[in-house]
Amino acid sequence: MKDLRKLVVSGVVASTLLLGSVSTYAASFDDVSGLDSEMSITKLVSLGYLVNKGSDFNPEKGFTRGEFADLAAKLVYLGKAPSKSVKVKDTKNVNAAKLVSKGYFKLTKKGEFLPKKGLTYAELSKVLASGLGFKTSWSNRPVDFLFFLERKGVLSIDTNLNAVVTKEAAAVAVDKFLQAKDVYRDLDGVVVGSSPTSITVKSDSGVKTYKLSSNASLFIDDQATDTDALGLGTAVEVIFDKAGKVAFVSGAGLDSFEGTLGYSNGKITVGTTVLEVDLNFVVSNLPSSPDKDFTFREFTGYSAAGVSYVGSVYTNYTNDQVTALNASIGKLTDKGLTVSATGDYVFDFSENALENITLTADEAVEVNVTKDGKTAASTTSDLVKLIADGYKLTASVEVSAEGKITVANVKAEKPAAN
Repeated sequence: MKDLRKLVVSGVVASTLLLGSVSTYAASFDDVSGLDSEMSITKLVSLGYLVNKGSDFNPEKGFTRGEFADLAAKLVYLGKAPSKSVKVKDTKNVNAAKLVSKGYFKLTKKGEFLPKKGLTYAELSKVLASGLGFKTSWSNRPVDFLFFLERKGVLSIDTNLNAVVTKEAAAVAVDKFLQAKDVYRDLDGVVVGSSPTSITVKSDSGVKTYKLSSNASLFIDDQATDTDALGLGTAVEVIFDKAGKVAFVSGAGLDSFEGTLGYSNGKITVGTTVLEVDLNFVVSNLPSSPDKDFTFREFTGYSAAGVSYVGSVYTNYTNDQVTALNASIGKLTDKGLTVSATGDYVFDFSENALENITLTADEAVEVNVTKDGKTAASTTSDLVKLIADGYKLTASVEVSAEGKITVANVKAEKPAAN
């Protein structure tokens, strides 16, 4: 796994970046920035449900019947063609004719659809309720549509059915409708890496890289952002468009904890702090073996076998679950030791059914050897000679954050003769 030290964005830094950032993607509008509805609006534009040109969305403007006709065709099935008996005089929009054919809307006595007229909540609720399974054979009263939609979490029962729906309110209601209908193609995971055109996420499907739509909208802590803020360890929900590209990302900011790392009862400990673990959390490679994947299984196994780890974890700011582990070996205690001809220290973990750990010594390493009851300063070269002379070595070592041995306390014992 990649190095968290280089890629992760800490909670404090992320907050600083986000508050001053503006999304570089097309689905962003100057007049919705900071609104509670911003995520719903940009999500629907990114996914193609809403079409909006220009830098302003005009959220308080009334949503027209003509605009809704095109949106409704993406929400519910309106049929392949309108009834031939339906003659609409004031618009050529085939979706308007389909809405009339399906009984959702009515024409005026003059055969007019009135496409520029504001959409009412009564008209909106009938279509949305139908899309979620409400049958007009049960009732054709708008208030019953509203009761049904409230139970689905789409609209409030206190809604004024005669009021005109604003563009902002329409976006929020449709977003909730699509969530209730479970339409969104999405996944939950943790960011492994990102670029201006893609995002790599660890999820139930493994670690995969997904291309970003040019019209994607990205959020962290409900703030519009860009891929620079999607640091490794960020817990995200990703929604895909019909082409399979990422259209929407909603992530949580990061916090961090530093100290001695441990594992107990399925949880990670940092000093005295006990933290739950996100099932998709990411583990960085050890500084002592930067090119070798380090796994959570190894972390727990070596921890139980006497390896003391130090470092940091990154957590989801909203639930304190660990999303990324950034560990380095702090100490090894009472482990069998051999030293290679090149001076590498190799620690024996065969009794623990684990691979041996190989570390290199710092240039200024302090080596102390206890032999025949006496302790004296020594060198790595002396350890090589002791092994050649048949001594069995057991060592406890201290390791720097860079993965180098700084102190080695070694016991040398000569096996008893047979």
